[in-house]
Amino acid sequence: MAGTGASSAKLPAEPELLWEYKADDAFEATPVSVGGVAYIADAGGAVHAIRVADGQQVWTKAFDDAIFISSAAVEGDKLIVADIDGLVRCLSTKDGAELWQADADAEVNAGPTIYQGAALVTTEAGALLAFHLASGEKQWEFSIDAPLRCSPTVAEGRILLAGCDAKLHAIDASTHKETGSVDIGSQTGNSAASLGGRAYFGTEGGAFYAMDAKDQLAEAWQFNNPSRASGIRTAAAVAENAVVYATQAKEVFALNPADGQPLWDVPTRSRVEASPVIVGDRVVVATSRGRLLLLDLATGDESWQYNAGGSFIAPAAVVGNKLLIANDDGVVYCFGAKSP
Repeated sequence: MAGTGASSAKLPAEPELLWEYKADDAFEATPVSVGGVAYIADAGGAVHAIRVADGQQVWTKAFDDAIFISSAAVEGDKLIVADIDGLVRCLSTKDGAELWQADADAEVNAGPTIYQGAALVTTEAGALLAFHLASGEKQWEFSIDAPLRCSPTVAEGRILLAGCDAKLHAIDASTHKETGSVDIGSQTGNSAASLGGRAYFGTEGGAFYAMDAKDQLAEAWQFNNPSRASGIRTAAAVAENAVVYATQAKEVFALNPADGQPLWDVPTRSRVEASPVIVGDRVVVATSRGRLLLLDLATGDESWQYNAGGSFIAPAAVVGNKLLIANDDGVVYCFGAKSP
């Protein structure tokens, strides 16, 4: 799902709850998985490694005074996680041992992106920092004059950042210099989804954009809800035939990625803080009242739901043909098909 929020995996028609994993503190992040193990950090400062097959704990590592609200990133045997105070840690995926730590010197609210041997981290001070994956040494820095609350998106050899300065920035991934920016009308903290040379994202003002990102940044199209403007605080998920996002007006929209024409919109009855995820021909939607929904990607029709309680703040992860998602009750849920 890297960069798109979409997976070609196929979930069962009606997924069943396979297991639950309970922590002592809230989860505000998405699990990341490699080698059959899912990794997620909680708001109480603990990092958890969970076996995907059965939900059993592999290891847990607690850090005093840390608060984790963003997702981790994994590369090989290294797990990168940043706390809200800006301390970036590299842990061993084997046992959670700390390999290095680095200070971003400002609050961090978004998960890191790993690219070309570096962990890319954004901060509330408006900095994009690149830390060497092996040593934690800061390699380079780029900054804007407003907070960055998005995870960096790498597309077409550039790093895309949608900022609270109401601009989309493009940074050359080799020279680390800005190659262009485009005004987007209002601030945003959303990470851009990227597919086919275009970047897709929404803003606090309610506008949803498709930007051509192959050469110079340029607006391809813009969509505004004709009924009412409402802030967009989720990242989009994009596939060949649809781009999907949620608004603060308790609605999920699907647009044609080619021209921005609306395909469908569905009311959710409660806020959606977690970004939608496309899985095959369906969309996973998780609400702030603990409802998990599967919608048909073509029509928006609901085909399945599960009431977990609590509040879902971060999107689901797709691991094989399983769906993992965590809530602020401190529970990780795994859905899939039970073995006969």
